[in-house]
Amino acid sequence: MMNMSVHAVLNTKKIKQRAQKSFGRAQFVMDSQVLNDSNDYIPADDWNLRDSSLTHSNLGEGDIKWRTPYGRKLYYNPQFNFSTDKNPQAQGLWFEAAKSKDKDSWITQSKKEFEANFN
Repeated sequence: MMNMSVHAVLNTKKIKQRAQKSFGRAQFVMDSQVLNDSNDYIPADDWNLRDSSLTHSNLGEGDIKWRTPYGRKLYYNPQFNFSTDKNPQAQGLWFEAAKSKDKDSWITQSKKEFEANFN
């Protein structure tokens, strides 16, 4: 019978750093997709609502915001008769609309980004 010994060193600090970087990149991809897909459904007159999301969101931190004086009112009142002149998909609850259509894609793309950066 042959005797063998194995000595393995696991660098947990490096693994943690790589995981944090990968999570950060995956979060950035998720946030970017959520923002872009949600903006496909925002009511638009002069696009200030969309532009506010590009200015006030913190991509990579899970912080997506639409900051206008009227944003909350439009979001939480899907019963409004939104003009579809500039955006044919305009509606309230735009994040929910995007999520119901694109959630699986968001997850898939984020997983791919995590795996690409962790390996």
